[in-house]
Amino acid sequence: MATNRPPGVTLLGVVFIILGLLSLFWSMLVFGFGAATSVTGAIFGDQAMTAVGGTQTVSGIVGIVGAVVDLVVAYGLLALKRWAWLLALVGVGITVVTGIMGLFSGGLIAACCGVLGLVIPAAILFYLMRPDVRQAFGR
Repeated sequence: MATNRPPGVTLLGVVFIILGLLSLFWSMLVFGFGAATSVTGAIFGDQAMTAVGGTQTVSGIVGIVGAVVDLVVAYGLLALKRWAWLLALVGVGITVVTGIMGLFSGGLIAACCGVLGLVIPAAILFYLMRPDVRQAFGR
């Protein structure tokens, strides 16, 4: 394995740290708001409020898990761990799938967001597939 980390990998690692922390804070907020809404709905017998709160709580948990994955990927990228390259590719793949789904979710704004959501992952994929980057991860 190469001992020198390509500068773009350092940048990706820092980006994953920032995204992971922002996602963690946002997801904790969504989780807390959802839990409070669900409990309030249960206390006052409002089934719709309880259902919305439950959905937000689940979304918050999923977001927290995603944030932890982002932070793990950041560590792996910065440490040039072999598994981090593959995990970053999986993350890019998931982002591409959600971007394509955004293209077909209806409306011009959704299509524009879907296209924009594909540009950055495509650039990351292109970078990760470069021979020098693959070599740095022992691939």
